[in-house]
Amino acid sequence: MPDIAFHADPAIKVDAQARLRGHIDAKRFIFYPAWEDGAANVIGAIIQSGDQQAYADHLGYPIALVTALDSIVNAYSTTPLAAEYAQSWLDRTPVGADLSDIVSQAIIFLLERPELVAHARGHAGIETARQAILALHRRALQGDAPERKAWKVVRLAAVTASDQAKDPLVRCAGTVVEAAAWPGTMRTVLHDVLGASGRLELKQLMQEIGWTDEEESQVFHIREQAEIDGRMAELSGLDRVLGLLDADNPQLAGRFRQRLDQFEKLGHVYRSAGAEILDLFSRAPVPVASR
Repeated sequence: MPDIAFHADPAIKVDAQARLRGHIDAKRFIFYPAWEDGAANVIGAIIQSGDQQAYADHLGYPIALVTALDSIVNAYSTTPLAAEYAQSWLDRTPVGADLSDIVSQAIIFLLERPELVAHARGHAGIETARQAILALHRRALQGDAPERKAWKVVRLAAVTASDQAKDPLVRCAGTVVEAAAWPGTMRTVLHDVLGASGRLELKQLMQEIGWTDEEESQVFHIREQAEIDGRMAELSGLDRVLGLLDADNPQLAGRFRQRLDQFEKLGHVYRSAGAEILDLFSRAPVPVASR
């Protein structure tokens, strides 16, 4: 059964836009939780809870798209930017549009990102699996839905290839391919592909500065010891961590600041996928019966 935006009812879209706008104008739009004391995130602003299925059912979006919405919105660094994206999500969805293909189209976009392709080609098995999974999603878009067995075969091949990969970035690319080896109707498939893509992005950013697991462990142990002995308890959060590192290991403190700078760059893959989804909305077909 197709997913028809707003159930082809303009009044549903207008109501959703008004609800979201009301929270934004009242400065009650938040990242988390979905609903608390009248403040709401992108889901809660519409249905006053974090029930993603209820959001999908009410507005006519595919559930596999809705389960990814939180993570896309949360990739924006400030509340105004997140709110702007949340508004665009509704604004750019045509009333009556058939959204059934959007998830597979978004997954194809993620599987064809140059950064992923470059790493996937570092292992023949991962690249073969990537191409096979692309072919299955394209078949689905043509109305020839592959059987469950077909998805399982390529998924197992992707898992095997990922396990064999020695390079950490190639192995991370393999997990993205694995995550995509499900039909677009699977509830968390887009959420999972985005998550794996985000981990690849993080691994790339950390590799750029040579940040190691040993350094991460050192920071953890300094923080853990401070919790035990109460050092610098007058500080909190990153201020405390940086104060401890400056006192105990200035060189590590400098490296940790580099790590923080890299973390500021995170989220690009989510935002680029989010932008692609908005474009897909605007191009989604509107069946004649919905007009």
